[in-house]
Amino acid sequence: MKGWLLRNPGKLEDPSIVKIMKVVEELHVDLTVVDPLTIHVVCDHDFDGKLYVGDEIMEVPDYVVAAFFTEKNYHTSAALRMLESLGVLCINSYDAIKNVDDKLLTFQLVAESIEAVCFPKTLLVTEYTEASFVSKLFDYPVVMKVMHGSKGKGVVLVNNEKELDNLISMSTASEIGDQIIIQECIKASSGRDLRMILANGKFVKSFIRQNEKSFRSNLAKGGHIVEYTPPAAVIEAAEKVAQLLKINMGSVDFLFGENDTFYLCEANAMPGVAFDIKVMFADLMKQVKDRPEPLWKKRLREGGKTC
Repeated sequence: MKGWLLRNPGKLEDPSIVKIMKVVEELHVDLTVVDPLTIHVVCDHDFDGKLYVGDEIMEVPDYVVAAFFTEKNYHTSAALRMLESLGVLCINSYDAIKNVDDKLLTFQLVAESIEAVCFPKTLLVTEYTEASFVSKLFDYPVVMKVMHGSKGKGVVLVNNEKELDNLISMSTASEIGDQIIIQECIKASSGRDLRMILANGKFVKSFIRQNEKSFRSNLAKGGHIVEYTPPAAVIEAAEKVAQLLKINMGSVDFLFGENDTFYLCEANAMPGVAFDIKVMFADLMKQVKDRPEPLWKKRLREGGKTC
């Protein structure tokens, strides 16, 4: 089976990518690094089985691992949709990446469809947002974060209205290039959260990310892992969220509230450094084998044309 890792070849130093490439070498997996920005997006009803990548003609892969971050734009999204339309197993799909990248959209989808899953009250900051208005909706402290941040970057704990007013003024004046949201602070979860790892949308393992020196639990901010067995209800909630957001492989994170209440924190469509990559590839191979033959392959095999 042939796969593509969609990633700029000059940006392979991320720890999760390093881990993937190490396991690929150990397992002798046929995985080619392809820069998604070099993929030519062609939509042809009589597709002939050829994909154009830069100056090369390449065969359609059996699966792709979408590991691009800074390259997310209309082009790379269209390339991923093209591969999906050709029957390629995409980890993860265009829809999944869209659903988890936008933290506000994640909560809106959950609010619409899964009543049993709690999440922090969230407000989108605009040029019309005043700190005095926020103070009417929230108790302090509140959490202020960029919409598309990761690894704890762009997340700030705000203790009072004056601090918030300064931060709102700074964010709206600086044109940081991303949306800002304000969230209810789940105080009982300060410095820790629960990460639920999923493969093929099903629970695999879980652990607590804990940081005694910061309210942010991210490993990139000094957090560490503590093994944890979650309640059955949380496993069920994580799988429901994964199904709703169309996550194949990734994680769903929860915050610890009072009285054994769990709050959805966010979801991730890219397996992190703590993900068992060997499990990932074993599950990938099984999913590829179980997929039906794409229509274009059947047409080429039978020597037919549609138009």
